[in-house]
Amino acid sequence: MRSFTRYLALATATAVLLSTGTAPTLSAELKKVTYAIATADLNVGYPFATLAKALGYFEEEGLDVDIVPGQSSATTAQLLLTGRADVGVAQPDPVMIQRANQKIPLISFYAVSRRGTNVFVVAPDSPLQGVKDFKGKKVGVGDLGSGSVTYLRARLIDEGMSMSDVQLVATGYGTPGFEALKNGVVDVAVSFTGGVARMSVAGYKIRSLPQSADEENQYSYNLYATSDYIEANPDVIKGIGRATAKATIFLKNNPEAAVRAFWAYAPDRAPKDPNDAAAMERDLSILKAQLRDMGADSNPDDFPWGSQDVAVFDKIQKYLIAAEQIKTPADPSSFFTNEFAAAYVDFDTAPIATAAKNAK
Repeated sequence: MRSFTRYLALATATAVLLSTGTAPTLSAELKKVTYAIATADLNVGYPFATLAKALGYFEEEGLDVDIVPGQSSATTAQLLLTGRADVGVAQPDPVMIQRANQKIPLISFYAVSRRGTNVFVVAPDSPLQGVKDFKGKKVGVGDLGSGSVTYLRARLIDEGMSMSDVQLVATGYGTPGFEALKNGVVDVAVSFTGGVARMSVAGYKIRSLPQSADEENQYSYNLYATSDYIEANPDVIKGIGRATAKATIFLKNNPEAAVRAFWAYAPDRAPKDPNDAAAMERDLSILKAQLRDMGADSNPDDFPWGSQDVAVFDKIQKYLIAAEQIKTPADPSSFFTNEFAAAYVDFDTAPIATAAKNAK
């Protein structure tokens, strides 16, 4: 398995050499960076981090990145604020709430997922057709610190309801959450597109309720760091962003190779048989859901990956105000920085795409 990772890294380096006449240089002394992701389960659904690590893109930027589970967005924020992590991926909602209300110094520096990922799921034979039917029902969330709670609150308010109209249940992530819905512990669960894919490939029968059209242009996972860390480590921020952009391009050009790269990165998550078609179908469906969330299913290779739009943050803040989570609105531009956006895409995309397409 590990030879596959080495092959991909070599293929990428060779493509760069053929395209530019120079090979990418790796620093002899890599700067250590702790990278937290708002999940308890670092599975195949986080290619923006694990693929960048597996293919050596972080190393090309002189970075020794340690990817750690941050549990939830709220917990990841605390890891960043206390210095136990340097950068982290989290849902914008919880971070924006704390920044507006408590002035925490966390700044979004890269938009990872560019579409809304939250979705309500029910059993196939459930009578629930929409949020208006949730009154008196038990609603499951992974944990009480996740952005899914805010999403639920906002959708309830849209229907003239409140959190007092439902019973909130923390089910945990993955199998415990799936089982809670299957066994009727909860009537509806707040999941995300990748989670829905995982439930389906695991054999759980579910039905997703319709998402709003407004969620097509909605940041749902962003890269964060404290303002002090960003100011003191601009090269780290540029490197993390550039490696993320490269991983995105590789992913969109060959999702199957990205799955195999993950298996090489995390052999304990790989099937015993590398040609296991069912395992590939399972992980590929999860990865394609993430690809969709990242906007990599429709944007070109030379898209300005990581760039952020103040109008989207303004929209998110208005949603959080409507959800009664932000009391005093902040300047939408204070939630993010585009200072390094040009650096994220300061490379030739062709060798990355070629390496992906040629990967076996």
